[in-house]
Amino acid sequence: MDTETPRTPARRGRPRRDEAEARREAILDAATVQLAEHGFAGTTIEGVAAAAGVTKRTIYARFTDKEGLFLAAVERLHRHEQEGLHAGDDLEEVATRVVRTLHGDDAVTLHRLVVAEARQLPQLAADFYANGPARTVEVLAELLAAEHPGLGDVPVRAEELYTLLLGEPHRRRLLGLEPAPSPAAARAHARRALRTVAGPVPPRP
Repeated sequence: MDTETPRTPARRGRPRRDEAEARREAILDAATVQLAEHGFAGTTIEGVAAAAGVTKRTIYARFTDKEGLFLAAVERLHRHEQEGLHAGDDLEEVATRVVRTLHGDDAVTLHRLVVAEARQLPQLAADFYANGPARTVEVLAELLAAEHPGLGDVPVRAEELYTLLLGEPHRRRLLGLEPAPSPAAARAHARRALRTVAGPVPPRP
């Protein structure tokens, strides 16, 4: 008599942590694409849910609304600087990551979007700044203070550094005039900015 191998019952309940994180990343990826294609006003929770292969309820439970979804995408972009700081990365490494991230396609998409919507949605613009640029400036200030203890006006210098890490290349990115920088170009950009704000940058070993 044939025997049938018992089937493993489907797991129910909450997804495991890695599954939940993968689903969250898929939702934010879909949201960024939808925002790029349709703008803030034209992007819907329904469209993001369909693109990500999840239910609307999942998105509402995780992000509350479309504004929450947008801000989560912004936070994800700037999360790398915080992770680099906690991992012990030096200032040059974090500054290079800032250039690569903020000159990248996703960051440029969200930056264009918030500029376009700032007048109609001032709170969204304020939250964008608080959750993105302001947090990165704090990370840069902490690293500047640690690596250049004699440097005065660290908060001001950190803002200056952040401005230089964007610079005219970022403006050209926003206007669609040039592609995202290569890893080598991003590091060279970061080193020039650091040299302007904090003095000569020693060669890396």
